[in-house]
Amino acid sequence: MVLEQDYLYWKLIEQLVIEQRYTILALSQDGQEVLLEPYKQKQFTLVRLRRMDIDWGNTIAQDIQQAGEKFEHLLRNGVRGPIHVMNIYVTSLPPVDDLPEEFVKGYSRSKGKIDITSCLLVKDEKEKEKELSKLTEALHIPIRLDIESFQENIEIEDIQQVRNHVITYHNQQREEERKVFQYGKPFWTYVFLGLQIMMFLVLELFGGSTNTETLIRFGAKFNPLIFEGEWWRFVTPIVLHIGFLHLLMNSFALYFIGPAVERAYGSSRFLFIYLVAGISGSIVSFAFSPFLSAGASGAIFGCFGALLYIGVLNPKVFFRTMGSNLLVIVAINIAIGFAIPNIDNAGHIGGLIGGFLAALIVQLPKTKKIPLRLLGIVLTVALMAVMVQNGLKDAKDQHSQYMVLQGQELIQGEKYEEAYTYLNKAIKTNNDSNDVLFLLSVTEIELKKYDQAMGHLKQIIADDDTYHQAHYNLGVLYANAGNMSLALEQVNKALEHDPSNDNYLAFKERIIR
Repeated sequence: MVLEQDYLYWKLIEQLVIEQRYTILALSQDGQEVLLEPYKQKQFTLVRLRRMDIDWGNTIAQDIQQAGEKFEHLLRNGVRGPIHVMNIYVTSLPPVDDLPEEFVKGYSRSKGKIDITSCLLVKDEKEKEKELSKLTEALHIPIRLDIESFQENIEIEDIQQVRNHVITYHNQQREEERKVFQYGKPFWTYVFLGLQIMMFLVLELFGGSTNTETLIRFGAKFNPLIFEGEWWRFVTPIVLHIGFLHLLMNSFALYFIGPAVERAYGSSRFLFIYLVAGISGSIVSFAFSPFLSAGASGAIFGCFGALLYIGVLNPKVFFRTMGSNLLVIVAINIAIGFAIPNIDNAGHIGGLIGGFLAALIVQLPKTKKIPLRLLGIVLTVALMAVMVQNGLKDAKDQHSQYMVLQGQELIQGEKYEEAYTYLNKAIKTNNDSNDVLFLLSVTEIELKKYDQAMGHLKQIIADDDTYHQAHYNLGVLYANAGNMSLALEQVNKALEHDPSNDNYLAFKERIIR
C-alpha cells in the first residue's frame, strides 16, 4: 500500500514536470515534499505535493500551518504576492477522525496574501478518481494517471526509476538554462570599456570632458550639426562622457551588465545589439532632446533591453535568474532620469527599445525565428526613420540659432570672408532663416558686395515687413547709391516698427537735410 502511494506521488510529479512543464522550485532531502511552479499560472501560483501517511486530522492542520509560515517567509524575502497554493497530499488512508477546517475551508494568512487549497489522494479507487478529477479542473490541465496499472506488485525499483527520470529531466532543464548565459566570452564589453576610458583622457587633454566646444569637436550629439548632415554623431557619442562621474557610472554599469549580455548572445550579436542600441538612443535623443549629449547610457540600456527580450522569450528562466532585479534596476534608472535635470532620458528609453529590437533581429544562439527577425528589422528601421524625421523638424530652429551665433562671433571678430563663406553654406541648409540672411547681408556690405546685400535685404522684407533692421540697412545702401527717396522710404518703414531708435532718427535727419 505504501509503495503504491509512493509510486502515485512520483508519477504525478513526473506528469506535472515533464508533460505540463512545471518547474521544481524545491525538493526536500527525503523527497517527501516538492514545490512546483506552473508553466502558465492560472488559478494557482504554486503546487505543493506532500507524501505522508496521515493518522489524525490534526497532523494535516499542523502541516498546512507550517507550510503557510514558509510561504510567509518567502513574502518577507521579496517574493511577489499573493501566493495561491494547491496543496496535494498523497496518503494511504484518510485520517481516522474528521478533516480539519484548514483543509476543508482552505487556509489563509498574511491578510489574504497567502491562500492554501488542499486535496487528498488516498488508495481508495473511487476517492482517488474523484480527487484527481477535481485536481484536473483546479489546475486547468489534463491529469492522466492509469490507476488500474498501480498494482500491489510495485517494487522500490519502479519508484526509483520514476524519481530518477524526474530529477534527471529537471537537471537537464537547469543545465539548458545555464547555457543560455554561457554561450560566449566577453570581448567587446572590455573593448568598449577601454575605448570610453581612452576617449575620456583624450577629451581631458584637448580642453576638458565638460567643455562644450571640445565635446562638439570630438563628436557629441549636437542637433544643429546633425541637421547639417553630420550623421556620424549618432555613433560617436557612445564612447564619449561628460565628466568623470558620468564615465565612472557608465563604466561600472557596462562592466556588470555587458558580460551577461555578451555571454548570452555571443560577441558578434552583442556588438550588433550594443551599436544599434547606442545609435537608437542617440536618434531618439535627437528627436526629443535639444541639448548636447554624450555617453554609453543608451547602449547600456540596450543591454537591459536585450535581457528583457530573453524574459519575453523564456519568462520562467528570466524571472528565476535575474528578471525581478533587472526590472527594478531599469525602473530606478528611468525614475532617476526624470527626477534629476540634465539626464538624457530620451536616450535611455531609445536605447532600451533599440536593444530589445536588436535582440529580436539577431535572436539567441541556435534560435532561428525568421518572422520575428523580419519584424525586428521592420520595427527598427521604422523607429529610426520616424525619430529622425521628428528630430529634423525640431532641429531646424536650433540650427538657425546656432548659425546666427556662429555668424555673429565671426563678424564680431571681423572675419568677414570666413563669415561670408560659412553663412552662404548655412543658408543652403536652412534658406528661410531671416536672421541668417541678415547676417549674410552684413558680411556682404563689409565686403562691398552691395548688390548681393540689397537682394538679401529685399528677400527678408518680402518675407517679414516688420524686420526693421533690414529696412534700415537697405536705406543706408540706397543713400550710399544716391537714391535718397528710396532711402527715406526704408528708414520710415524702420521707424514704424522701432520709432524710438536713435540711429534711425539720426539717419532720417541726415537724409532730409
